[in-house]
Amino acid sequence: MMRSHSPQRHWIRAFGVTATLLLTVYIPTFALVGHLHLPMANAIPVIIVVSTMIALLLMWALRHSSMALNLANFGFRWCRWQSAIVAMLIAVPLAWLINTLLTFAHEPGPLAGVVLTPALAWIYFGLGSPLQEELIFRGLLQTTFAHSLTNPVPVMAQANVAALVTAALLFASVHLAVGPWTAVAALVLGLLAGELRRRSGSLIPAILVHIVFNIPGLLAAIP
Repeated sequence: MMRSHSPQRHWIRAFGVTATLLLTVYIPTFALVGHLHLPMANAIPVIIVVSTMIALLLMWALRHSSMALNLANFGFRWCRWQSAIVAMLIAVPLAWLINTLLTFAHEPGPLAGVVLTPALAWIYFGLGSPLQEELIFRGLLQTTFAHSLTNPVPVMAQANVAALVTAALLFASVHLAVGPWTAVAALVLGLLAGELRRRSGSLIPAILVHIVFNIPGLLAAIP
């Protein structure tokens, strides 16, 4: 008679798989940037492109794993227009409030010390970064964590909530280098984006929210 794995082992497995994927995305990316000795202005697009490519390759590889995931599972699908509108209605006032509070924290922000033209700043942080980070955190990591728990244990509702919280915490942790309050703001964004991703099944609302959250910082940083 086969013994079923304990729930604790499934949780440990889910955390392990998710952490491994995060490291697999970022360690080679930053190793390449360090090897090339790129200044930050040139490193930013390399980080965005390389990490996105690695994440897409990992998604492709997971199609052939025991989870048998496809692009739709990772959020590459259209959402109802109502979901996009709800995302914007929530994001605009919340982004304004959080960015206003961040001004009292006196943290440098992600653009500190980086010399970019206004056009490149908007391309990198207004579009590129939201696409890249949502694909990695809400697409790859949140999806994989949830399916690691539900394969083979059927606890979908619990797994989805745990997955969005875990992805949000990881997202916040990578922003600690900017400052603790920026990491708190990233956690709020991550939880909101993760919930929108969970409810809609699409990355589109999460990306829209992320873009809206980045706009006040860009307006403040770009003369």
